[in-house]
Amino acid sequence: MIRFILTTAFFLVIALLSYNYFFGTAEEKKQAQEIFSKGAEVVGAGADLLKSEYEKYQHGKYDDALDNISHFLNRLKEQGDEFPEEIESWNQRKNEWDRKNQDLQQLLDAEPDSINKEELRNAIVELEKERKMLETEGNRLKEQAQ
Repeated sequence: MIRFILTTAFFLVIALLSYNYFFGTAEEKKQAQEIFSKGAEVVGAGADLLKSEYEKYQHGKYDDALDNISHFLNRLKEQGDEFPEEIESWNQRKNEWDRKNQDLQQLLDAEPDSINKEELRNAIVELEKERKMLETEGNRLKEQAQ
């Protein structure tokens, strides 16, 4: 319900700004133009952030965190703790994430110019979501074990 309200409000604001931009008074046109230019700055900053995080991702920024959690959970599993099945499931998903990460890196290394940028961005976003979920769940398992 809240999502619907926010989406509706967003499109209402865009529609109002567009109307003012094309059909408003001189003052309304100026105000709409300022808001659109600020919006473009926000989009540009978001794109810069995405590019920066992607570069960090390529350089393995998140690999150490996942590896540390993986090693800790493996030690717990070896000690025969209460929840080895959860740890094994987490390890399998982490290994699958590692494989996807390597596949994406190989694709980037092989043919960087022929890659569909939208598909690449979607793949990066999906890997990032998976990484966050793995990290959150790994931290939960780590806290649960302590």
